[in-house]
Amino acid sequence: MMNRVKATVLFVLLGLLVLEISCQKPKTPEEEVAFLKVRLALMKDRYRLLCNQYSSLANNCSAPAIPCKECPDGWLQVEDQCFLLSKDRHNFSTSAQKCVDMGAHLAILTTREQHEAVEKEGRRIAGFHIYYWIGLSDSEIEGDWRWVDNSKLTTLFWNVHKSEPDNHQSQGPEGEDCAVVDSYTQSWYDVPCEFEYPRICQKGASPLL
Repeated sequence: MMNRVKATVLFVLLGLLVLEISCQKPKTPEEEVAFLKVRLALMKDRYRLLCNQYSSLANNCSAPAIPCKECPDGWLQVEDQCFLLSKDRHNFSTSAQKCVDMGAHLAILTTREQHEAVEKEGRRIAGFHIYYWIGLSDSEIEGDWRWVDNSKLTTLFWNVHKSEPDNHQSQGPEGEDCAVVDSYTQSWYDVPCEFEYPRICQKGASPLL
């Protein structure tokens, strides 16, 4: 009960603060930016409180759960996962390391929702970029495709119309041991690991505090 009272009081205070700020009309572009930043911060705080309060109540009445989590600025959120599509191009191993350097890993795309979100974001930023590295390869054992966390591939999104994966050896005897996603068709291709493409990094969303 005490927590609910505190939350209610905080909502009221936030509401009054928003009202006060709204009455102070910005006069310059700089003031407008500062004004919007403050409003955004207040809205995030209110959402955080409401989400946590909903989750607490949902546990007691079997209501559908919602993830009270968020992604860093610039990352795409799909449920409780964050994705970042890069524009710089590197080979598979370098791309994997760059994701690790960000506290992430090359993307493990397992749902249609994730592919649809990646396609939408890819079209927004793409330019000439269509293919993106994902964290999938069979470099250890040919035909045994594994994600970067060493989990087995269970849900497939290969481009079956082009008989992928085909391990084509036209680019060298080592074949094609790494995978990219075609952001325009939501399908995968196997390619040589030394080719250079942009990448998709992934990490879990952080709890709202």
